[in-house]
Amino acid sequence: MDIGVLLNHTLFIQALLFLVFLFIVHMVYVKPYSKTVDQRNARILELNKEAEKFREEAKHYLQKAEKILNEASQKVNEIIETARKEAKAEADKIIEVAEKEAEEKIESAKTQIQKELEEAKKELETKVETLAKIIVEKFVEVQK
Repeated sequence: MDIGVLLNHTLFIQALLFLVFLFIVHMVYVKPYSKTVDQRNARILELNKEAEKFREEAKHYLQKAEKILNEASQKVNEIIETARKEAKAEADKIIEVAEKEAEEKIESAKTQIQKELEEAKKELETKVETLAKIIVEKFVEVQK
């Protein structure tokens, strides 16, 4: 039974050539590919670290912005509340002045009406006296 392989120096040369071929393939293809893959992995790790740093920074700025917005909202609410109180105080003052003026006008009108009533009473009394005199005179004339 012959397998067709002779154990001679050609087998060793072929084995040596195969090892040289593997070495060349390793140097030309595998080593640069591995180096590229390692560089890419290192760059990915670097970018991940940088992205995490940016996430933390963005989170910090977001918290800072929320704090500023909350402070601004509080200030706006305080300003609105102060303006509301001032407006209410001014409205109360205007209402008070208007009520005083109305009371003064009412008092003035009452005084004027009272004066006119007194004058009307005096005039009426005078007319009643005059009329009474006329009636008495006519009654006396009729009796004579």
